[in-house]
Amino acid sequence: MQYRTVSLTDAGRSDIIAVDDFQTPFNLGLAANITAGTPTFSIQYSLDDPNAVGYDKDTALWFGVTGLSAVTADTAVGMTIPCRAISIYMAPAQTGTVELKIVQAGPA
Repeated sequence: MQYRTVSLTDAGRSDIIAVDDFQTPFNLGLAANITAGTPTFSIQYSLDDPNAVGYDKDTALWFGVTGLSAVTADTAVGMTIPCRAISIYMAPAQTGTVELKIVQAGPA
């Protein structure tokens, strides 16, 4: 996985982006951009395996990315905690559109 984007419009959880948790060292660049409205949103990560039989993004256990929780402006961070999936989350009653760009460092 090198470069991916995902977006979310209004409340809920975006599609997930699976990342390579075996990449050493583990490094992700995460850049969230509000493209419409004024939403409060979080970028979250999960250790649950999105390739497992019966996986459901709505019942997976999610954690807030440090620096990207309850965000109200364009923000970018680096992440070094190995994980398996990344997504955008907006709580009920939130409106707007957020785009997330993800780059995972790896061998050339």
